[in-house]
Amino acid sequence: MKPVIVLYGVQVLNLGIGWAITRLNISSLSVGEFGQFNLFITLINSLFIFFTFGIFEASSRMLALSRSQEESGKILAASLSLAILTYLLFSLVLFILKDFVNDIFKVDIGGLIALFFPLAGIYLLYDFWQKILRGSGKIYRLAWFLFSPRVIYLLILIGLTYLRILNLINTTLANLVSFVIIFLLFLTFEPLNFHGIQKSLKSVLREVKIFGMNMYWAELVHALLFHIDKLFIAFFLDAEELAYYSLAFTITFPLSLFSTSLSTSLYRGFSDSAKIDRKILILNAAWTFVSVAIIVIFGPWIVRTVFSQNYEASIPVLIPLAVAFGISGLSKTYTYFLIVKGEGAVIRNISLILIAVNLILNLILIPVFGIIGSAYARIATFSVDFILI
Repeated sequence: MKPVIVLYGVQVLNLGIGWAITRLNISSLSVGEFGQFNLFITLINSLFIFFTFGIFEASSRMLALSRSQEESGKILAASLSLAILTYLLFSLVLFILKDFVNDIFKVDIGGLIALFFPLAGIYLLYDFWQKILRGSGKIYRLAWFLFSPRVIYLLILIGLTYLRILNLINTTLANLVSFVIIFLLFLTFEPLNFHGIQKSLKSVLREVKIFGMNMYWAELVHALLFHIDKLFIAFFLDAEELAYYSLAFTITFPLSLFSTSLSTSLYRGFSDSAKIDRKILILNAAWTFVSVAIIVIFGPWIVRTVFSQNYEASIPVLIPLAVAFGISGLSKTYTYFLIVKGEGAVIRNISLILIAVNLILNLILIPVFGIIGSAYARIATFSVDFILI
């Protein structure tokens, strides 16, 4: 239970730091610029999943099943080699897309992509390393890995604010650089074993073919589900509406963090378990219910006091998003259990159903009801996910 507490505690600290970061950005950026920044980050996080090709989940599962340091080092070396190739491919595609994104969305981010496409792929490598640490069962190291970039980013923003040079370009650069620093630092901690790399690559690619590709399709859907509402808001509405929705999203998304921390900590142990302990499910449900209640009660005060009264339009979206992420948290433990058991096809099939539901609802509800429509679409989608999983 201690790893769960540590990982969740770090996630809660990350929440507070994230709110401080958002407050600094809101103070220095216009509502439109805050929307641009959020769309840039959203687009990067939506796109990089297309370039994982199931490698990350396959590697994570192989590490969870590995029982020797030598074997783990070989898996890690082969996986890292493949991850770097995907990083280079992702950067190239971003460079090509920079000339088209402004024609697709009503929010101007082409300039940001042109400036930062070589660094933007760090989100891909950061996601890769999270899965590596999860599969290795190194929960304490994972906690530091999740926590450190936020701290560095916050410190840079404080400096930029003090110097009165915090703007859209600088905050974007600071965000990316913070992830680069931590990834390179943590890379030095792991025992990479490149001996017999060809054989290791074949083993990883075999696992990708058998298990990883099913999870790849599921990951694509998960990424779209996580970000597509923001993309639709940018398409149908404007940068200000996106900013309001993004703030409500920032406040409510952490409701699923305890469930994620719990499931991540148990991931390696699930490989030896025949079922999920009922006590774990009860604990997850109780914590989720209390967390949602807190946001529902104190959410409006958080928006007005912690952030800004200029963002009061975010308040109506808080309750439906809180309910949505609460429902999402209930399904996390089941999902992680099925993944480590190799049930990639089950996760894939459920994910395909979810993306169809979400796309249809967003296309119908956002043009009619605006950002509140997107929030209700998320409730419906996560409810279907929970029932199916």
